[in-house]
Amino acid sequence: MDSMKASGPGGIDVQDSVKISFRGGGAQIFYERLKGSMTQRKWLLQNAPPPPKSGHLMDDGQSSSGQSSPKHKTVGIAGLEQRGMNMRKNNEFIIGNAFEDLEALMASAKDVVALAERLARQNSAGGEGISVEENAILAESASQLGLVTTKDIVGGGSSQSLYLSELARNLAEFLTDDSRGVLKKEGGIITLVDLWAMFNRARGGVELVSPMDFEKAVRLWESLKLPVRLRTFRSGVMVVQGRDRTDETTIKALLSWLQDLHEFPPERDVPWDWRTFGQGVTAQEAATRFGWSLGVAEEELLMAEEHGAVCREEGLEGLKFWINYIDTGDIKPMKTKAQEETDAVVRNLKESGLV
Repeated sequence: MDSMKASGPGGIDVQDSVKISFRGGGAQIFYERLKGSMTQRKWLLQNAPPPPKSGHLMDDGQSSSGQSSPKHKTVGIAGLEQRGMNMRKNNEFIIGNAFEDLEALMASAKDVVALAERLARQNSAGGEGISVEENAILAESASQLGLVTTKDIVGGGSSQSLYLSELARNLAEFLTDDSRGVLKKEGGIITLVDLWAMFNRARGGVELVSPMDFEKAVRLWESLKLPVRLRTFRSGVMVVQGRDRTDETTIKALLSWLQDLHEFPPERDVPWDWRTFGQGVTAQEAATRFGWSLGVAEEELLMAEEHGAVCREEGLEGLKFWINYIDTGDIKPMKTKAQEETDAVVRNLKESGLV
């Protein structure tokens, strides 16, 4: 180690340097441990004074710490420059302390993950074993640190149910997070396959969830009373949607959209009275209108057909769905505003005895 020691306060700054040679190996281990120590910087956190405040600086730009060195008052432009430099140093010191705390928190999070993996290995190796309560506490700690719940954190074996319940909660939070807007972007409903792919991409490669575990976790939403639910169409397609979304609300939205087509003329001439019968719509048009995927749009239209709300037309232009004007006894066809006004006039005339 080469050292140049200063002779006094006005001398040369101390400059130390160390050169280490790894002839017998071990350089990588040393580097990793040195990197971890430099990240935590624990030597700065011990006996560290509180960050100075701007009020502790005197008007002349010098600190009020009571040093024995003589203080020279600087005035004019030089004094303003000196004061600004001292304020910048003070801000840098405060920001540096803040980032030290952040780095320490990140290092602690890494320690928690390492501890979880070590305990999981001990549990799977058949050691003393870890209780379900300890696994729950460990999973809760990882959740509070913003970590993704994995099998390595909660362990395996008897903790499988705990892992699935935590995964179910993570999925529900992922779907209802306003910053992501997953359900909103998909029109309030998304297929289970699309959600599985989207969720695994969002985990950033931490640990991919298998399709079997994913489906088991989704089926726990009902028992956990979470704000999302799993729904299976008649064709077997499974989708995920909000708990407040039902078949009745979907049919109401579809009929309202089809009713609006009585008021707006079609893009091209049609041989029927569109003001009376409206227009037929395809699954592609429904997907565009409500933000659904094409598969979801087809299933929702078929569901509305099963309830008798719409009827189908198969022609050269493909499969279209219309408002069902055939009286099945289940629902009544919706009337246009013009028809409602006409019925009101006729009713008033009958009540007055003119008709």
